[in-house]
Amino acid sequence: MAALDVYYAREHGDEPVTVGTVEEIDALIDHVRAESPAIAPILMEVHLSGDPYTQGLDVGVNGDVGVLRYSGREWFEGVYSTGAGPADGEPLQYFYMDTDTEFPPNSEIPLDDVRQAVREFLVTDGDRPANITWQADR
Repeated sequence: MAALDVYYAREHGDEPVTVGTVEEIDALIDHVRAESPAIAPILMEVHLSGDPYTQGLDVGVNGDVGVLRYSGREWFEGVYSTGAGPADGEPLQYFYMDTDTEFPPNSEIPLDDVRQAVREFLVTDGDRPANITWQADR
């Protein structure tokens, strides 16, 4: 099983947080959830440890929900999580190192699904998580 490098704060630019177990993933998501303000939810970039240039999983956390974006392998343009919300409307904004990133208005999903997707990304060495319904670029 691989490890994951996670970036979400400016201090992670040179030294990411590294997680290698399901328990460490859950603890990190709990930590980010506690830190993430509702008006500016935190977005994490997740990559296989030591390889930030292949597939990646962007993971946003906002209370009991979150968003995902997977890119790599056959999805070079990236695909987004699909939730129950309306497909039209204003894009959602999550913040990676204080920079806003837009997600489709219907991309928020339950936080438990976000957790499972990150776990799957870890144990499959970066495969696109299969527990998520994905949609193409907005």
